[in-house]
Amino acid sequence: MADLILANFSMSTWLGIGACAQSILFLILPRHVALLPAVILLLLRLAKGVLITQGYIHNTYTDGAFMHKSTAPIPNDDGSIPTKAADKGLVVFILGANTNHPMGIFAPGFKDVGGFFQNMWKDAEEDSEKWGYLGKTRGMPMSTAGGNAIVSISYWKDIEHLHAFAYGPTHRLGWDWWAAQNKKYPHIGIMHETYAVPKGGWENIYQNCHPIGMAQIKYPVRESKDAVPKLVSTIMQAKGGKWRTMTSRMGGEEDEGGEY
Repeated sequence: MADLILANFSMSTWLGIGACAQSILFLILPRHVALLPAVILLLLRLAKGVLITQGYIHNTYTDGAFMHKSTAPIPNDDGSIPTKAADKGLVVFILGANTNHPMGIFAPGFKDVGGFFQNMWKDAEEDSEKWGYLGKTRGMPMSTAGGNAIVSISYWKDIEHLHAFAYGPTHRLGWDWWAAQNKKYPHIGIMHETYAVPKGGWENIYQNCHPIGMAQIKYPVRESKDAVPKLVSTIMQAKGGKWRTMTSRMGGEEDEGGEY
């Protein structure tokens, strides 16, 4: 949520807020005391940056990152890794909401949009087998020419499952609300992009990265037919064999050239 709020306003707005806060401190405190918070903060940030750059302290920014070459295949139904890379197709669905309003995500009606989105994702996750839902990325704030947008990338087994979800009751609630309210809230925009990718038509690689894209997904799998589904991450080291190159990760023959 903090990232969304930070991205909601322009740099000049945040600078203005900071200037007002600093001015208030000057009005109620002695000057040398009013300056201390900003000076101490900048000195601490500078000191930490220098110490990390020089190798004197641990670089906390790499915590949680995959520091080796990794990939995230789609697992089999029982959670095992496929013997052939990219042996399943998938649908990539990008869904976003845009606000063309001075208040950004705090604009009238935008909270309602967020609520419908949350309910849809909750329904997809709770009944993932029915909807063929594989998972999604966290909501990502994006700046546009006229305002701000929040975008999520989701992954589905096939287009038929995605269509079924679109006509399901939870999505229909949001759909009907938008049809009735879009004239009332012309500053709110809704967008999506859909990519149906056949097997052998996708791959992924991550190195020195925090989880992003398909690396964020935890797939619902069953170790046996009657077992309770559990969520598992398939992120693994892309080392040799079918995981070594882009071509081999897309199910093709292993390349003789360098790794990438």
